[in-house]
Amino acid sequence: MVLMALDHASAFVARQHSSEFWSGAWTRYESAAPFLTRFVTHLCAPGFFFLMGAGLALFAADRAAAGWSWPRISRTVLARGALLLVVSQFLEVPAFVVGAFSGSGSPPPGAQDLPPGMGAAPLYFLWPVLSALAAALILSAALLRLPGVVWAGIGAGALAAGALLIPSPELAHAPVSLAAALLLVPGQTGHVFVLYPIVPWWGVTAAGVLFGRWLHRDRANCLRATPWMGAGLLLAALALRAAGGPGNLRLPRDASWIEFLNFIKYPPALVFTLFMVGGNLALLGLLARLPGDRGQRVLAAFGQAPLFFYLAHLWLYALLGAAFFRRGVSLPALYPVWLASLAPLYAGCRWYGRFKAAKPPESVWRLF
Repeated sequence: MVLMALDHASAFVARQHSSEFWSGAWTRYESAAPFLTRFVTHLCAPGFFFLMGAGLALFAADRAAAGWSWPRISRTVLARGALLLVVSQFLEVPAFVVGAFSGSGSPPPGAQDLPPGMGAAPLYFLWPVLSALAAALILSAALLRLPGVVWAGIGAGALAAGALLIPSPELAHAPVSLAAALLLVPGQTGHVFVLYPIVPWWGVTAAGVLFGRWLHRDRANCLRATPWMGAGLLLAALALRAAGGPGNLRLPRDASWIEFLNFIKYPPALVFTLFMVGGNLALLGLLARLPGDRGQRVLAAFGQAPLFFYLAHLWLYALLGAAFFRRGVSLPALYPVWLASLAPLYAGCRWYGRFKAAKPPESVWRLF
């Protein structure tokens, strides 16, 4: 979440956000600093979907142990997904509009291309990350009681679809139906712009459900194996990138290390998913082994109020950008703004975490 704040500060304050689409907009970097600033933030979206899946498994197990029926558990997850979709469209999307359209500077280097379909028609509807998270919740609501083999099939099938069914970049101008865009192929279709198609990201959620079940069943061994699983996924990603093939969606444009690691995110190429989920698991395993818990408590304050943090930081950077950074700032100037903004966000999350902890388990405030 702290890294996500860096990404959105880069977009709304520095006006230097990058793009990694299956066709069209794919930023080419001239130096390491802007690439690494973007690259580390790629951990965020896969981490959100994966850990949401783990949270779903832990939530279901906890509520079942407390005597809740499975229909009640499913209804609660479904209601949260529906509410999250409303929050996305009425609170998240306006922040992106304010942040993205308040700038007055020139586009950053390497961002001359447009995403597929962009500009063909007026844009009226956006499908961002919270909408895709909401869809994953809604789809998962009725399936939480199913065995692990079903969830493994969902995850494998969804990730395979994202790797194999995306059109070739040369076919970017072929018409795509709205259903195909929402499910699989990001870009603009008619008046709708899809950033996070449902199928590949639900696959990451399904993998998280399996991880969460293992964590609930055998916490010690799961956490002991977590960094090794992360390392294995990182190595698999690097091997797939070196071998080429459909799991890349687009191959490196030159022999530099930057291009080798410049993965496609929209939709998430298999090499992207393996590397970033592997990175999340490696970090989780590392944090679980660190002596003391002071640093973990600081990070946990953000994690205990995730949606509050997300909306607060998004609007903070959107308004700061509109008021003071319409032409953007240099990369060295971005980092102090990002770090300074974490202090009020931390205080707000601490307050909200205490507030929602006092609410009953089914309270709508718990979602935030």
